[in-house]
Amino acid sequence: MSFYDDIMVPRLFEPWARLLLDKMHPESGQAVLDVACGPGTVTRLVAQSVGPSGRVTGCDLSPAMLDLARSKDPIDASAPIEYLKCSADALDVADGSVDLVTCQQGLQFFPNRPLALAEMRRALRPGGKLGIAVWCRIDDCPPFLALANALEEVLGSEVAATYRGGPWGFGDAPALARLANEGGFTDVDVHKYELPVVFEGGPHQLQLTLGAASVATIVAQLSEADQSALSAAVEHASRSITKDGVIRSHAASHILTAVKDR
Repeated sequence: MSFYDDIMVPRLFEPWARLLLDKMHPESGQAVLDVACGPGTVTRLVAQSVGPSGRVTGCDLSPAMLDLARSKDPIDASAPIEYLKCSADALDVADGSVDLVTCQQGLQFFPNRPLALAEMRRALRPGGKLGIAVWCRIDDCPPFLALANALEEVLGSEVAATYRGGPWGFGDAPALARLANEGGFTDVDVHKYELPVVFEGGPHQLQLTLGAASVATIVAQLSEADQSALSAAVEHASRSITKDGVIRSHAASHILTAVKDR
């Protein structure tokens, strides 16, 4: 998991976490639940925002991610954080116990999204706020589109479709808004944002992100020849966004904010 923290978090998840929290406006003393917290990126930043008088809970299904989150030193002047192993459709928190619920890049993976939204709403106090980030279509995230194209060239359309349907499988903004509206939330707002993303290690560093993808096992089991072919394909597919060995591009995400009625 160290490559995830070393490569993915600083280039993708931390900048987007800051943007998500900018839209949430956390306040000192608030209680926050971070759903699908992963290695604690949003969790730790929001703990800093609500301060020592606040309270933060991060939940995830992955023991490895939770171990990684727990291993990190707290940020100074932060709220205490409790990490829980539980699924999004069965959150191990009391009804109406938090002021804010966040979920960064997790909703698209949930097998029962309406139930997950219902659980988030249950956890919120009346007037509490929900904030969700979901990647836009892979076409709006050029580095990862390059990886998909390289996978298709070397491993075929089925593997590429599996990759495309992972993090970028719920890029429909109206469907995202409808999900929240039908889930009983009000003041539902969905906006598309773009942030720059740089892989200073170039195509090789970009290719390493496949270790966190749904096709990770397939890629890891490739022969040496196929690994070399994939590396060449990634380099070729990303040539338009690579200059002097550095990939400079952007990624796009929808951010949804909504409120639980008082």
